[in-house]
Amino acid sequence: MTIRRTTVLPATALAVALAALTGCGSDGAAPPPAAGTSAGGVPAGATTGAPPEATGAPAEATGAPADPTGAFDPAVAVAHRSRESYAATSEMTVETGEGAEKDVLTVTGRANHNTPAEGSRLETKMVRGSSVLAWEEKVVVDQAVYRRDKENGGTGWTTDQKPPASAGTGAQDTDGYAKVLLDAGPAARKGMETEAGVPVFHLAARLSPAELRRADPTYGDGRQNQGTDAADVQLWIDRLGRTVRVEHSTVVAGRPVVTRERLSDFGPAETFTAPSAG
Repeated sequence: MTIRRTTVLPATALAVALAALTGCGSDGAAPPPAAGTSAGGVPAGATTGAPPEATGAPAEATGAPADPTGAFDPAVAVAHRSRESYAATSEMTVETGEGAEKDVLTVTGRANHNTPAEGSRLETKMVRGSSVLAWEEKVVVDQAVYRRDKENGGTGWTTDQKPPASAGTGAQDTDGYAKVLLDAGPAARKGMETEAGVPVFHLAARLSPAELRRADPTYGDGRQNQGTDAADVQLWIDRLGRTVRVEHSTVVAGRPVVTRERLSDFGPAETFTAPSAG
C-alpha cells in the first residue's frame, strides 16, 4: 500500500506555473482549463460537493521532543516525522514574471496527507493584472478528478483520471527538501520561530540544480521544469516534521518564479466525496 504525503511542493507549483505560461504539459498536450495541483481545496463557502467528514482522530504523534519553550531539533523532527494521516488547509501563490507581464497563480483549499487514497478540494485561479487567465474548482477523490470551469461560469463538472504522482504531475514529498536543507550545514538552520502560534524551525539555503534533484528526483523532468536555475528554498517545519510554510524562488527561462505556501488548521484526515452533477 502506498501512502501519499500530498503537501503541495514548490517543484509541483513551478510545473503548474510553467504549464500555464507555455500552454502545454510535460507531454506536449494542452493543459486543463486551469492549472492545479494534487493537493489543496476550495475556500469556505465554495460548493464542490458534500462536506468532508473526519475519519477519526490521529493516534499519538512521534516527531521531536520539545523543551518548555517549544524548541526542538529539526533533524530529529524530520527523521521521526509523524506518519499519521491528517488534513490541512493550504494557501499557495505562484508569481511568474515581472511588471505588467506578471502572472499570479493562487491555489486555496483543503487536502489529506499521509493517506493511501488522495482526497482534496481546491480552487485555482491565474491572473495577469486585472485579467483572469484561468479559474477552476477541482475535487480529487482517490484517482478521480472533478473539474468545474469558473472562468466561463460553468456549473457542470467534467471527470478524468489523475495521473500517478510518479509521472511528475502529482504532489511530491517535502521530506527530501528538508533533508537537503539540513545537509546544507549549520548556516541553513535559521532557528526557532512561530507560525500562527505554533513553534516551528526555519530552514533556508540556496540549492543548486543537483541539490534540487536530490530533494525531488522528478525535479527537471519534462519540458515544464527544464531550464530552471538554482533556487532559494525556505521551509518552516513543526516538531512532528510537517511543513507549515514554504517559500521557493528561482528563475526559469529568464523569468523569476516565486512560490509561497502556508498550511494550517491541521486535523484528522477527512472523507472527500464527488460533487453532485449539474
